[in-house]
Amino acid sequence: MSRRSDQLRALARLARMRADLELRRYAAYRAQADEMRRHVDTIRDELHAAMTTPAGDALDQWRLTTALVGYRAGRLHRAQDGLARMQPALAAARKNATVAFGRAEALVQLQRMTVAKDREARDRRS
Repeated sequence: MSRRSDQLRALARLARMRADLELRRYAAYRAQADEMRRHVDTIRDELHAAMTTPAGDALDQWRLTTALVGYRAGRLHRAQDGLARMQPALAAARKNATVAFGRAEALVQLQRMTVAKDREARDRRS
């Protein structure tokens, strides 16, 4: 094999390692975002349950229900804000993983083409 083919093989190996790292990073961000979505859904369900629960006739019961609904609405708002703040990082991680994976695949293909070209040139000389 030629020196160029060996260099491309080394570059492809490095690109695959980088792509693996970027894919792992994306997977971690995605798992975190999925967990945050589940958390938001849980809080939304709790808020809905608190709002649909009939309050008693007593004023204290109405105050307690209103306080509970206000508390859960605040939690829902904070959780949704947290999820919204995560989205740009998730999109960037997905883009970086896609680019790194494409680069690795392109280098592997280029290395294969170089090996085939070298083999063809060697066969013509023989």
